[in-house]
Amino acid sequence: RPYDRALLRMLYKLTQYFGLQKEDAFLKTSYKKGKSPASYVHAEKDAEGVWQVANEGELEVVYSVEKAILKKFLQPGPNQIAESHNAGFLDGYLADMRFTPGFRKVISLFAFWSELEEAGDEIGMSVTLDALSKDFNLSLAYLEVMCRQSEKFAAEVVMRLQHAVPGDVATKYLCGQLFTTLESLLLAQRQMANFGDFNVDNPTGRYRLELSNCSDYAVAERLLLLDRWEAAVDRKLERADVSQLGNGTHLRNPLFQGRSVHASCYSIAEWKLPEYGEFQVDYASNQKPPKETHVLSDDLWDRLLLDMFASNCTPEDRIAVLRSISHGFYITSAHMRSLIGYFKTEEQRADVFICFYLRIVDIHNSKMFRVRFESAAELRKLQVRLGFAAFFPFFQPENAKFDLELAENDQRLCATMFVNLAIQEGMQNFRSYSYIRGDGTKDPMTMGVPKSWASMETIPKEGTFSGEYNCAPEYRKFSHRKDIAVKYGYVNGIEDLQESDVLWWTGLTEPPEDVIELLEFFISRYDNIQQPFIDIDGVDGNGVITIREFVDGLNEMKCTKFDRKKGSPDQRTKEQRIDAVFRYMDQGNEGSVSAEEWNVLGQLWAEFDLSIKEFVHFLVLCFGDDLSEAWEALDADGSGEMDEEEWLEAVQKIGYFGPASVVFALLDSSDDGNISFDEFEVLEKYKPSKYRSGSKADIEGCAEDAGELLPVPPDE
Repeated sequence: RPYDRALLRMLYKLTQYFGLQKEDAFLKTSYKKGKSPASYVHAEKDAEGVWQVANEGELEVVYSVEKAILKKFLQPGPNQIAESHNAGFLDGYLADMRFTPGFRKVISLFAFWSELEEAGDEIGMSVTLDALSKDFNLSLAYLEVMCRQSEKFAAEVVMRLQHAVPGDVATKYLCGQLFTTLESLLLAQRQMANFGDFNVDNPTGRYRLELSNCSDYAVAERLLLLDRWEAAVDRKLERADVSQLGNGTHLRNPLFQGRSVHASCYSIAEWKLPEYGEFQVDYASNQKPPKETHVLSDDLWDRLLLDMFASNCTPEDRIAVLRSISHGFYITSAHMRSLIGYFKTEEQRADVFICFYLRIVDIHNSKMFRVRFESAAELRKLQVRLGFAAFFPFFQPENAKFDLELAENDQRLCATMFVNLAIQEGMQNFRSYSYIRGDGTKDPMTMGVPKSWASMETIPKEGTFSGEYNCAPEYRKFSHRKDIAVKYGYVNGIEDLQESDVLWWTGLTEPPEDVIELLEFFISRYDNIQQPFIDIDGVDGNGVITIREFVDGLNEMKCTKFDRKKGSPDQRTKEQRIDAVFRYMDQGNEGSVSAEEWNVLGQLWAEFDLSIKEFVHFLVLCFGDDLSEAWEALDADGSGEMDEEEWLEAVQKIGYFGPASVVFALLDSSDDGNISFDEFEVLEKYKPSKYRSGSKADIEGCAEDAGELLPVPPDE
């Protein structure tokens, strides 16, 4: 076919243009003559400079200019671009690969456009705009001329071609001025919503794109290009492959028309982007905070969230605004914890969480926000979208529950990381583990978890490995945890990080319920968790507590939390319940609890205290400083008291995301299963200081602290 031969010549010309070896550009070559496979010989130029391609047979090939990207933009030279400069790469690549018409050629283009307008050929105009949107670089002046030539089609011109002009803020604003009516502007903004919300410098997120829409197609095209760019960066920096299928891509779970793209090709890099249909994909960038970076101040972060909460925008619009500025600053784990508490639905929390997860500077403290996700299903969805390796609890894997499909590369990699951790810290750290083979049968694992699973070469490539990991503090190998965080998590700047720098944390849903009962008992009688340890061990004790000392100490404190209550479905004896609590704290299984192991109660105390403060802060935001108004809203039937079921339903209705049952347990001081307003008033002592509007100087100081994130207008 002459057309196919012409296309092949164009590919060889492009290969020469980028200075690539033919073998580096033409991948997975398959050539047949008739029905028989044959050896393919690459084309060469003749004396007149024409590429002499084969004129018979059938050639299938994957063509890639990835090495050209690496050569031009990543290697030292005048065109070199910083690895983290996504916008610079896209600008350079699109300038090279798209046609930029000169003044003389654009005159012919305008003449052709004018002829279509005069003929009333709307189909021809639509086809022309589609072609320009995919292959041309244009200027704002060109768009203005086309809009003036066809005022009726002006909205279509801007809507389909805005992504083909420079992407700076000023140009975007001036493009908006080309719309002739407010109605056409609003309609176009809906059509261009995905392109308007796309943040090239923080592209991590989920995308649902309609490829027949030019703006959505442009987003899909840029995602594929960014994927190739970041894959090239990974190879340059010799990073481990943590992709979903082991093909180096940062695109996850790609669906076209509801079907997996992987059903037709192994890597999405080999997939030709269609011009129609629905494309859904998750993007997980490789960019992490640099070694020395500026973190948004707590004060400005709080003001930002408070203003967002007070706005009349929908949650989706709030997320879009946050995404648009997310590349301008970095946050802490504490910031992330407060952020997800502002969103009511699981989908909203997931979107905002994923947007900012890779912007966290102290990822070693990530457990303080991980514990807010009480639902295992919600955590699983985050892992699927972000990547199991990216979401791995490198620094605090204690109490981490895992359920890994070994057929996928990143989940298999997580399994090897857990096994390597256990080899370093103790194979007994695996709890309640199981392996279901690919055929559905259960492996008895009589010898425990095989140490051979520490290697990607020897771990099974099918089946499901599940279990829990827990390590006693004295057996942690923190240096090893740092090593895997650097290798597989791409974490920067932790060379000097010490174990004492980590905010060790435990979630309230992790321990058995009896442990929380004991904690509530201590909180009601002590100011800190060290004092009951001293009381049980004795002032001159040996620093460890045995089960006998533990039982005797609780009896001396007159602790009745574990006494069997009449009518309770729990038939365990007091001794059995106390023994279960002791065994939970004895993480090293030595038969005694050290001061370090006892500190798990201190971590729970910190989580308990913070959860209560966050709940009260949420009530103040919703109902003001007077908590009696919050009580009236929660006690919908006006009965004056609430049982736990009524309480949980009420706090869910007002949109609170957090451990509401823990708050109920604190308030139910009488242990009668109900809370009254008198008991509710104990929350007064947890109220935050009243939010102050602040002077202009204060706000400007915060804005200056955040760089150019939130410039303050002169009149505000």
